[in-house]
Amino acid sequence: MIIRILALLFVISIFIPVEFHYLVGTLRIEAYRIVLGLALVYALFNIKKLLDNADLIDIFLLFFVILASASLIYNHGLKDGIESAGILGIEILGSFYLARFYITTPKRYYQINMLFVTILALLLVFSLYEAFAKHRILHEWARNITGHDSLDYRLYTHYYIRLGIMRTTNLFAHPILYGTIGAIFFPFIVLLTLYRFKFSYLLRAIALLVGMITTLSSAPLLAIGFQGLTAVLSKFWHGGKRFWFGASFIVLSGLILISAISNRGLFAILVSHLTFNPVTGYYRMLQWQYTQDDILDHPLFGIGLHDWTRPEWMNNSIDSFWLLVTLQHGLIAGFILLFICLYAVFHVLNTLYKHHPASRWMVESWILAFMSLILIGFTVDYFGKLQPMFFFVLGSIAWARQHGKLNRILNNMSWIARSRSRQKQQPRRTSATLSRELP
Repeated sequence: MIIRILALLFVISIFIPVEFHYLVGTLRIEAYRIVLGLALVYALFNIKKLLDNADLIDIFLLFFVILASASLIYNHGLKDGIESAGILGIEILGSFYLARFYITTPKRYYQINMLFVTILALLLVFSLYEAFAKHRILHEWARNITGHDSLDYRLYTHYYIRLGIMRTTNLFAHPILYGTIGAIFFPFIVLLTLYRFKFSYLLRAIALLVGMITTLSSAPLLAIGFQGLTAVLSKFWHGGKRFWFGASFIVLSGLILISAISNRGLFAILVSHLTFNPVTGYYRMLQWQYTQDDILDHPLFGIGLHDWTRPEWMNNSIDSFWLLVTLQHGLIAGFILLFICLYAVFHVLNTLYKHHPASRWMVESWILAFMSLILIGFTVDYFGKLQPMFFFVLGSIAWARQHGKLNRILNNMSWIARSRSRQKQQPRRTSATLSRELP
């Protein structure tokens, strides 16, 4: 009961605007952090169950949090380091174990995803108004209630107007947050529509897509593209691994060839074509270039939250989740987290074909969503509510390990449903009819 309430509160907290916060010193306390803190306490009180269900992902994720915490303490001292490490641990382990403890069945996975999808679909009307009226009305209401003006002032300038419309934030602190959260749940509603068509499902899918488009951000649209490619991969993965290894070798060889014959470099070519704004793409390329010295000079513990080396005209933002993790916490931490995520995806992918059709589409939706999160993390930083959402999604698929038990349950349910259907279709037999059928 407690974990169900925490899961519901977490979903609600994701949609609470950033204006609703309370400052404790330099710490910004928001509703989602309180919920995740309580979820972590719940996990600690249920440590035996946690250990019984632990796997390789749990072990390496804990190691990553310890290494990242050591990095913060090493770079900022005991007091400030522990404070930052505490927030990091709450956001990572709290969200991960909230998903692990609550989403233990396909039914709960369906319910939590459908709740997110429904809320996002209902919010479309505000996105359309914000885009065409150029009025961030939801944040204005939140500011009037709280007195906090928490949005970056640049979000109200011409920099966030493209093609004559304003890039929408909806209830979130930035268009990238809104678009990426929509992209997380887009595969779920699309595959649900394909699996069991209903007009209401189709409308939700269209609403999510239109909402992502109103952000005019490359991140969610890139995510959809990656999801399409991953769908092809998952479709032919079982029984075709040799093909995929061969295809990967050909692609890798092609990328090396492009790098060799181009004076721009592979990453420069990618970022210049994978963003709406070429200037933004070029700026991201410079971030990768200028952070290399800092990473190589601090390979073990990174630079923590300190400033990184760059020209004076560049601001301090890093537009890549993986680059920022490596810069702040070191090469080992970055490698461990990337390994965890890739291992989780391919471990689930290898067992996808074993699932009953009733649950297989949900497992596939998770693969598409999380693989796209891994990939777009190279061009987008998961700041604010995106970081806990990232680890919540990572923890939301543990139930798929029990595919054998699930298949038996689903097969029994299918058999019962078919039996009831046959009984309804058969004509009612009287006692006289039954007596004639007896030998």
